[in-house]
Amino acid sequence: LEDADGRKFRGRRYPWGCVNIEDEAHSDFLLLRKLLLTVHTQDMIDQTINTHYENYRLNKLAMIAGEGKRLVIGSNKNPLAAIEDELREHLIKMKKLEKEMEEVFNKKVEEKLSHLDTVRQSEIDDVERKRHLVDLEKAELFSVRAQFEREKLAWETKSQSQPSKSTSLGRIQI
Repeated sequence: LEDADGRKFRGRRYPWGCVNIEDEAHSDFLLLRKLLLTVHTQDMIDQTINTHYENYRLNKLAMIAGEGKRLVIGSNKNPLAAIEDELREHLIKMKKLEKEMEEVFNKKVEEKLSHLDTVRQSEIDDVERKRHLVDLEKAELFSVRAQFEREKLAWETKSQSQPSKSTSLGRIQI
C-alpha cells in the first residue's frame, strides 16, 4: 500500500482507513517479529531438532527396525537398540537355520554313504557269484579235459594194440 506521501508500506486497508503493520502505534507486528526472529530463534531451532526431527528419525528407524512395521512413537525403546535387538534375533535365527541345514546335510550324507555301502556290497556279492560260476565252469572244464585225456589214452592204447593195415601190408611183400 502507499500512504499520502507516496511511500510504500505493509498494511491493510479498511473502510475507516489504512493500518500500517510496521508502525508500533498501530501494530505489535514488529515487536513479535523481533521477538521470534532474534530472541527465540535458537529455541525454535532446538525445538525443531529435538522434537520434529527426532520424531521423524524415530519413525524412519522404527520402520527399518520393524521391517516396514511402524512402531509406536511413544515407546521408550531407542530405535538403535531396537535395530541391535533385531540384529541379535536375526543372528540367532541364522544360527538355528545353519544348524538345521547342517543336520539335513549330515542326514543326506549318511543316506548317500548307506546307499554307497549297499551298492558296494551288492557289487561284491555279484563278483563273488560270478567268481563261483567261473570256478564251476573251470571244474567242469577240468572234468571234461580229464575225460578227454582218458578217452585219448584209451584210444592210443587201443590203436597201438591193433596192428594197422598199412603196417601189416607193408611187411608182406608179394
